[in-house]
Amino acid sequence: MKQENFLFVDVVSSIFLLILLLCNFFGMLYMTEGNMLLSLAVSLIIVVCYYFVLQLLKRNKERMLNQGYLKSTASLFFIVFVVFGLISYVFMIHLVNIEKNSRKAIQKEAGEKVLLVKDLAIQYDKRANESMQTFEALFKGKLQAYKNQRTNVLRNELGNPPFNLPEAILNSPSASIDVSASTNAILNAYQVKYNNNHKLLDSLVFKKADSYNQIFQQWDRLSLATNYVGLNDFVKSSATLVNEKIKELPVDNEPIKVTISERNLPLDSPIALAKIYSPDYLLPLIIILIMHAFILIPYFTYRVRKYNSPRLKDAEAEIINRGGTIEL
Repeated sequence: MKQENFLFVDVVSSIFLLILLLCNFFGMLYMTEGNMLLSLAVSLIIVVCYYFVLQLLKRNKERMLNQGYLKSTASLFFIVFVVFGLISYVFMIHLVNIEKNSRKAIQKEAGEKVLLVKDLAIQYDKRANESMQTFEALFKGKLQAYKNQRTNVLRNELGNPPFNLPEAILNSPSASIDVSASTNAILNAYQVKYNNNHKLLDSLVFKKADSYNQIFQQWDRLSLATNYVGLNDFVKSSATLVNEKIKELPVDNEPIKVTISERNLPLDSPIALAKIYSPDYLLPLIIILIMHAFILIPYFTYRVRKYNSPRLKDAEAEIINRGGTIEL
């Protein structure tokens, strides 16, 4: 019965150690900007230390009980336990502060930046369609004018970007110049480039923006910190890519000006975040105390013998060594 009780309380303690491991891991994950290996390593070290301190407390419980907790040097293990408890408390405060106070602000900020990026891709499509229509009308007009009046000014315009009309056509007699066919040929080259750019932006900008949005709206804790740090870089790189593709348009290829706030919430700093959002100190304290109470269950339920006096203890030990019994 004693062995079963020990196994049960040991399992309960292990479960709460695992919960504490997860809480410390996620708290560390925010503080390390998503470094999983470091967060897991630190969390494991803390939990392993908890376990060994717990075993040392159990092993020395009888000595502490009989010598007195204040007199026994083994009581120092409680101080070690409290130190690790304070470390876990800091992680818990930071974790609760993010989950309770910062979550909506982070999701709102991420949502706005994702919409900004997706709008860039939409603006490119709109700009490209308008550019094609404007270019077609402009090209037809200039080529028709060149066909009617073969001036050097028109020849230079048509032979250079964005029209790039081949020399063979420019040198052809006016009667043999087919305005519609030439326009369609030049326009088709831009259309192919636009189609390729559309697919590229759809893959690297639009769909990736949806992926970012899913991470923040579904609150994917494992990748949230890393992606929160990289969100500004994603917006900048997306804007740069879109503007590069806009420059390739035949006309109306002025870049889009993008302005974003580069200030992120300091998820990696509990102190800095606490200055923005006042943390709840009571809830993490209650959680930590409850968890530590369950972690210490094997110590509380570990049975040891209490001696009324040192003499009685020595006498009992001597009689037991002789194989006798104590008469009361």
